[in-house]
Amino acid sequence: MKNVISGVFLSVSLMLSSAAVHASTDINHTSTITFNGPSSSIGASYGAGTTGKTFTENFTFEQGTVFNVSSAVISIALDSISGLNISSFTLSGNGVTATGSMTSSSGLQTWTLRASNLTSGLYTLSAIGKVTGTNGGSFGGNISVAAVPENSTVAMMLAGLGLVGFAAARRRRKSAMHETNSSGLMPA
Repeated sequence: MKNVISGVFLSVSLMLSSAAVHASTDINHTSTITFNGPSSSIGASYGAGTTGKTFTENFTFEQGTVFNVSSAVISIALDSISGLNISSFTLSGNGVTATGSMTSSSGLQTWTLRASNLTSGLYTLSAIGKVTGTNGGSFGGNISVAAVPENSTVAMMLAGLGLVGFAAARRRRKSAMHETNSSGLMPA
């Protein structure tokens, strides 16, 4: 009985260690985006020995106001020497998930993503894929955020533009009346 329990324990231990080794072949990174103004660079690079491994690169950031975001990443393959296959590019947070769209041509893979009127909070931009180059691969890109003006700000701006338009129209009428009076003709 003791040998059976020892055998079961050994089998379970080997399965768990095998699963841990398999899980360690994936490349997972999370980094915080530091914005320099409204945009920031993002990217990752994988060296020799990473061929065939999957990767998940998470870039986190926090916004304090309602905002719009746009982002793009690009990966360029150099024959079979350097390359990635990015399979997913998403933005998630606060119950929202925006999925990027991909274009690919002759070893060039480009992903773009846009989302509008996102609420303040913590967000994660994720690039997921597989290293295909014999010497690894890399991708790089950019993320830009822009605050969305509040409704009251937009209303005040529109009211201000209306006042400027009214003042310009009034000035034109006065100028036209002044020119007419100075020429000796009566306004119609």
